[in-house]
Amino acid sequence: MSWDAWPDNRPQDYTPRMVDLQFDLAGATIPADSAQPLLDALRPLLPWLGEEPGSGIHHLKGAESNSGDASLHINRRTKLFLRVPRVRVEATQALVGRTLDLAGHALTVGSFKTRAFSPFTSLYAHFVDTGSSTEEQFVQDIMRELVDRFQLRCGFICGRRQTLQSAGGALTGHSLMLHDLPAHKSLQLQDEGMGRNRLLGCGIFIPHKSIAPVAPANL
Repeated sequence: MSWDAWPDNRPQDYTPRMVDLQFDLAGATIPADSAQPLLDALRPLLPWLGEEPGSGIHHLKGAESNSGDASLHINRRTKLFLRVPRVRVEATQALVGRTLDLAGHALTVGSFKTRAFSPFTSLYAHFVDTGSSTEEQFVQDIMRELVDRFQLRCGFICGRRQTLQSAGGALTGHSLMLHDLPAHKSLQLQDEGMGRNRLLGCGIFIPHKSIAPVAPANL
C-alpha cells in the first residue's frame, strides 16, 4: 500500500463484537503453565468456544510459591477472564458454580460481570504467537499484520522470547505492547487480537496506561 493512500487516523465508529467476562475464582493453586489445562477444563462446558472466531481465554495469573514447584498460588484477586461474542454471554453463565480441574488443581467458578473494551492508546498482550521462531521473524510478522490486516501504523515493543506448552507441542512467542493507537483501532485490536491460538491466551490485548517503564519502540 502506498503511504499516500494510507487511511488517516481521524475518529471513526467501531462497535466491538466481543466482550470480556470476569469470573470470580475460589481455589489454592494453578499449574505454572496453565493455558492448555484451562482450555481442556473449559472446552467440555463451553463446546462452542472453538467455533466462535475471536473467542479467547486470558492468561491466568498467579504468584510463585517459595517451594519452587510447578504451581502458582492464587488469591481473591485472581480472576478468570474470557473474551466471547456478545451473543454468547448468556451461554457462558453455564460456568457459574462449576469446579474446573486444571491438571489436578481445583478451581470453583463464581459470579461474573461483563467488561466492555476501553479505547486506550496503549495495549498489551502477554503472549503473541505468530508461528515464527526468531525475534526478527516475529517483528516482521507483527509489522505485516498491522499493515495488511489493520491498516495501521503505530509504535510497538516486543518483550523477550517465551514458550508455552500446548497439546501440539511448545509454542514460541513474545509479549507485545502497541502504542499511539487511535481509539477505533484500539477497539478493533481488542476485538480481533493478533496472531494465533486465542484459546491458549495468545494475542489477547488489554489496555495499558503507560509505556514509560518500557524500552524504546521498534517503530
